Amino acid sequence: MTRFLPLLILLFVFCIAYGCSRSPCEPESRSREPLSYEYDMENLEYHTGFHESEARGVLENEEIVEASGLAVSRSNPRLIWTHNDSGHQNRLFVVGENAENYGEFIIRGAFNRDWEDMAAGPGPEEGVTYLYIGEIGDNLAQYKYMSIYRLPEPDISGLDTVTRTLVEGVERIDYVYPDGESRDAETLMVDPFTRDIYIVTKRDERSIIYVARYPQDTQSVITIEKIGYFPFNRALAGDISADGLEIAVKTDERIYYWKREAGETVGEALKRQPLLLPYTIEPQGEAIAWMPDGSGYYTLSEKAGGVDPVLYFYRRK
Repeated sequence: MTRFLPLLILLFVFCIAYGCSRSPCEPESRSREPLSYEYDMENLEYHTGFHESEARGVLENEEIVEASGLAVSRSNPRLIWTHNDSGHQNRLFVVGENAENYGEFIIRGAFNRDWEDMAAGPGPEEGVTYLYIGEIGDNLAQYKYMSIYRLPEPDISGLDTVTRTLVEGVERIDYVYPDGESRDAETLMVDPFTRDIYIVTKRDERSIIYVARYPQDTQSVITIEKIGYFPFNRALAGDISADGLEIAVKTDERIYYWKREAGETVGEALKRQPLLLPYTIEPQGEAIAWMPDGSGYYTLSEKAGGVDPVLYFYRRK
């Protein structure tokens, strides 16, 4: 028995290493071909668990003219983060639940080439909420790589007046698409279970779903993974709920909804026929965010056609 002991130890170490090499949250989908999701688009049913929209008010801050992302604060759920898109300053705005103006946070070390969506979720440090800002827009398909800015959410738990604050400590995740092409995207979502980042394109014939697996390298350009194609395009915004069990992707006239089962990956949840969420069509609606407690969701439009942006809330019944 003694003579075989080193071999048994080696075999045991090999089995442990192989068994731990793949996370239960990252199933065999890595090695599969991207899925082509097929839904009966003519017979989608509405989710009956939410009320129609409440108009919370026109944004008080007149500098928010091209709102392209939303994230409800985790430290103060009465406040909401948003930002303008391409060509604007490197700043996040804070608005109240009734569209009040609470000022702005300037992100040192970030540049707004074309910010198109944002999300709140976990990140590298346990117990810390991060904000993810997607510099993922590319209207002319001209950029070699895209970027996602990640920073710990500033503490706004006691914010009750208009502020103008400088924020440091931002990280940048640079990425390219696996086919080397330039693509325009406006949807960024973070899975709170795995900390993976999902990107959905806008202008392709079928919106393409990509994922940047955690941990995302901030020192070199990474290649993100294609996991599937929706049977629709013009994905303009999206969000995964704080508990990880609800997924919403918004187009011009619809919000698609998936309920995620325990133990499912995002890709597996998207295989099912989605429901439609209530939505009041906006002039140029490019932002959606879940409330952290699941009590509803917000949408917001850019200022378009002379119509001022209104913050809408959809309350869960």
